[in-house]
Amino acid sequence: MAGHGQFGKIIKIMKKNNSKKVLVTGGAGFIGSHLVNELVQKNYNVIVIDDLSSGKKENVNPKVKLYKIDVRDKEIFKIFKKEKPQIVFHLAAKPIVQEVYKNPYEAIEVNVMGTVNILEACRKQGNLEKIVVVSSDKAYGRSKELPYKETSPLKGDHPYDASKSSADLIAQAYFLTYGLPVVITRFSNVFGPADLNFSRIIPGTIYSALKNKPLLIRSNGKMIREYTYVKDIVDGCIKLAQDTENFGEAFNFGSKNIFSVLDVVKKIEDILETKVNYKILNIAKNEIPEQYLDWSKAKKILGWEPKITFEQGIKETFKWYKNEL
Repeated sequence: MAGHGQFGKIIKIMKKNNSKKVLVTGGAGFIGSHLVNELVQKNYNVIVIDDLSSGKKENVNPKVKLYKIDVRDKEIFKIFKKEKPQIVFHLAAKPIVQEVYKNPYEAIEVNVMGTVNILEACRKQGNLEKIVVVSSDKAYGRSKELPYKETSPLKGDHPYDASKSSADLIAQAYFLTYGLPVVITRFSNVFGPADLNFSRIIPGTIYSALKNKPLLIRSNGKMIREYTYVKDIVDGCIKLAQDTENFGEAFNFGSKNIFSVLDVVKKIEDILETKVNYKILNIAKNEIPEQYLDWSKAKKILGWEPKITFEQGIKETFKWYKNEL
């Protein structure tokens, strides 16, 4: 477990300013780093907690303070006491479904007890404006009724899905029991620059196109998912944090990009004007066949909707991979 010693290890220190103080767990990860960059751009004073087990130090904006510490570590309480954040975004988790399948104990501990640890730190600090707990469409589990609404039951039956269902319910319990200003986001599949998990279909397809290597598709290629560009997701998170009402509620964030796995590959081929050599392995286990969200609540209450088209998002993502790889 990372984070021995007082407060863990402080990596980078931001100059003091008078802006609102925000703490982001998992801020060195794919979505977290995009969120941190946007918060810095908006002149928030940002603190990041990340053990760098999957997030990368180089992803972290140089203008923020980074504590290298595991979200399960009780030393986090001291960080909260010292920093006194006004807003908390909790993104830290074991996010890769296949790794959770292989090592469920650690993943469930991080995703569930890591969330409890952060909520306890928030409870003991008190006087927070907003706590945004990031969940997933996977928290809904399997359902015959589509699209998923925020009122749909949370019934994940795969270790990853169940861990997200559990953390989501615990966040709601902290609002109902202790009055913590918790809100919950449930994302569809997120894509964009800086996602280095090449087992995901979009990074994997782009990597195969760039390196001229075969793309191995774990499923049968027919699984249907919804794909949302990371900057739209970040915009939704910040809008939710700025909202002064609707505590204890969940908000879906998605898009109109609802495709099968093979549709994604073909669309990327068309957008990038290339061919991808793919092979269907059909070895995926416990995959939900079809999953997409109703995000009309976010549109109605927050005035949020996705702005970036699938084509535009893929082009921006490809440009980043081409430069970095």
